[in-house]
Amino acid sequence: MTRGRPRDDVSATTVSLLLLLSAAVVSSADNVTVFRCCGRGEMLDPTDVHGPCALLPVSLPQDFVPVIFDVNSNQFLNPNDPPPAYWNLVHERPPCRPAAFLPASTPQDPPRFVSFLNGTLLAQHWPKNLMVDPGLYCLDRAGALLCLPDEPNKTKKCCGPSAVYSEANGGCEFSGRHDAADLPEDITSGFPRCEDDVYILSGRINESHWPVNGAWPAGGQLRTADGVTLQPREYCLERVLEQTQEPRTWTVFTCAPRHGVDHVTKSYREDIRFTLYPLGLLLSVFFLAITLVASCMLPSTYHVLHWRCQVNHVGCLLVGDLCLAFVQLSGDSLRGPLCVFTAIVMHFVFLAAFFWLNTMCFNIWWTFRDLRPANLDKGQEACRLRLYQLYAWGVPLVIATLAAVLDRIPPDQYMSLIRPKFGEHRCWFYGDAEVLSYFYGPIGILLMMNLTLFAATARELTCGLWRTEVVKSTSERATLGRVCLKLVIVMGITWVVDVLSWVIGGPDYVWYLTDLMNALQGVLIFIVVGCQPQVWMAVRRMWCLRTDNPSDGGNARSSTSNANPSTVNESTLSKPVETLC
Repeated sequence: MTRGRPRDDVSATTVSLLLLLSAAVVSSADNVTVFRCCGRGEMLDPTDVHGPCALLPVSLPQDFVPVIFDVNSNQFLNPNDPPPAYWNLVHERPPCRPAAFLPASTPQDPPRFVSFLNGTLLAQHWPKNLMVDPGLYCLDRAGALLCLPDEPNKTKKCCGPSAVYSEANGGCEFSGRHDAADLPEDITSGFPRCEDDVYILSGRINESHWPVNGAWPAGGQLRTADGVTLQPREYCLERVLEQTQEPRTWTVFTCAPRHGVDHVTKSYREDIRFTLYPLGLLLSVFFLAITLVASCMLPSTYHVLHWRCQVNHVGCLLVGDLCLAFVQLSGDSLRGPLCVFTAIVMHFVFLAAFFWLNTMCFNIWWTFRDLRPANLDKGQEACRLRLYQLYAWGVPLVIATLAAVLDRIPPDQYMSLIRPKFGEHRCWFYGDAEVLSYFYGPIGILLMMNLTLFAATARELTCGLWRTEVVKSTSERATLGRVCLKLVIVMGITWVVDVLSWVIGGPDYVWYLTDLMNALQGVLIFIVVGCQPQVWMAVRRMWCLRTDNPSDGGNARSSTSNANPSTVNESTLSKPVETLC
């Protein structure tokens, strides 16, 4: 801080510089109005200099006196004395939004900004010495907020020197590091002048935005991924506090278009994907609901472990697709706690869906391993089901809870941790590092396990069973082929493609078809599970029970808890294979 600093601490070099630059400055004026950023007993919040003021620590004096230089006497005014009587300190921010922030210097260094008796401010060291008229700046213990002159052909560092942008606080935050060595030499500071002062984080340098001709030109132009050229007046560059990966890249800030989405991408209204995908998801929800009903209509198999796992898997997908459709239909209007809550719910239910899918794959492999009969009594079946539930509900709950807890940690603590940052950029994870750590990483491992289990199961069905005398007819071979095809679909090939699209990247249109297929996964699952002969037989049986005397329905099977436990014996290796898979 500069307050309480002896006048003779300022070096002779600094004084000479001040004298040289202030030669045309009038030494005094009547009724000078100078803005102070905060009121008495307050100061700028270092974690959000553009936000509300913070209470001043009781150890500091309640009144703030700026550093004032008198050109006539060639000395600083006593910092312990009040400002001149004709100075009118008004609690107000400068008219530009957001203003550039120039942090105050440490007591050991010369001041970075100095006021003159006529109210003019000399701001030093960034990016050059600058004279700012009264009314275009405000002063505070923590620093100064400045309205910088518009220099349309110069690249801007959004927050000025020694400051970074905090997404959590929505403004600049003092960092203490002057980190601009890799920016163009001819640089200034400030945000682009936007309508309604609304700007967005539109991408990163060398990831979605590139300097024209591969290097920083004199004009400071940037080229976006879709070929649009940005002029220096249309953007600014800044480090983002929450982006902890190394090397840290520069984030590009641009004005938000009137429709509220990044101009680098199409708006929700223009991009047909954001019409087709929600419709596909809602269609999936409908067919997943029918699939659940179909599962409950099969009393003879409802108590089989595979069907128990399948019901949980389908239920999780139903909830997840419903939430995802809600997010996509809401667009940018979904924000705040509801956005974060929806992201956490989607994270948990989609993880649980994959873990239940993994449990199904394991159970199918276990059923067909070595083609040995597997006779389970009710106690063994109940024990295995409890183990499956502990695994398929417990592990996703641990991962989702850990992500939700880490998401609440302040960004300035434990900087090495990767926080999910739910709701900060969208109602999901913030970026690639976050989604890889908490979602694509775990499900990628599960999908590899599922494919391995599928290969082992398919080998048993196509190799081990061919060598037996059980399968002879063409129809039974066709049945086994359908079983293998169903295993491929149920074990998540569409999600494998989805992960590959995320890893490989490329133009969005390349993945339109696969993304739409993934959105319609509920329809595929219904075709696999719901469109079985057993389902239609169950429908006809229920219809007959409604039209005939219930006492005549002797062939109807009990759906109570007293049903026989699931068994696989030698007489069920042909047609019942269809039921199990």
